[in-house]
Amino acid sequence: MFLFLSLLDKTMILGLVVLLLVSVGAVPEVNHLIEIDHQGHTVAMDVIHDSEDKTVLAIVGDVSKYKNGIQTINFHDYKTGYGALKDINKQTCVITKSPVPMGTDKQYRVGITTEVHDHILSLVPRKLTYDDVKTLAGPKVAAFCKDYTSLYADITPGNKQRRDADDAGSSMSYMWCVISTCFVNTAALDSALGK
Repeated sequence: MFLFLSLLDKTMILGLVVLLLVSVGAVPEVNHLIEIDHQGHTVAMDVIHDSEDKTVLAIVGDVSKYKNGIQTINFHDYKTGYGALKDINKQTCVITKSPVPMGTDKQYRVGITTEVHDHILSLVPRKLTYDDVKTLAGPKVAAFCKDYTSLYADITPGNKQRRDADDAGSSMSYMWCVISTCFVNTAALDSALGK
């Protein structure tokens, strides 16, 4: 039967099949990104982003060469507007509003960036249950933080906070994410965790 269809009909059918496969076959894209922040810290990460699903997962590379650097894996669900910074070593998930909008595919593909926005995380010293996280940030963030101690943090952007964090010295730790650096008071984090 396919042999008896006109060339135009065959082309249209083939086009529809390709269109269907492309729309059904959308998959997250993985890119390697190197960030260079205002202090010259170079941090490598793999960024897995899905423009359709509006999610980003960033696996931050080794930051042990930087004083008070915390290696994290970060997940952002831009449909809910929340993200989580997961510290595997302390088995914690810090949940906050996503501080910057989802980047474009080009921003993730560029390979290197000096666009890094500074933020301060102010921890709320109350542990969140799985259901708390699900209600606040949605089921994807809740699943990402499952089996981890979850805490909420208010986030404040700006250079003044950056100078305050730098002046605070060793009490502040650095967490990196895609085009963002977050400062958290280490003592406040340990206190919220009951340490």
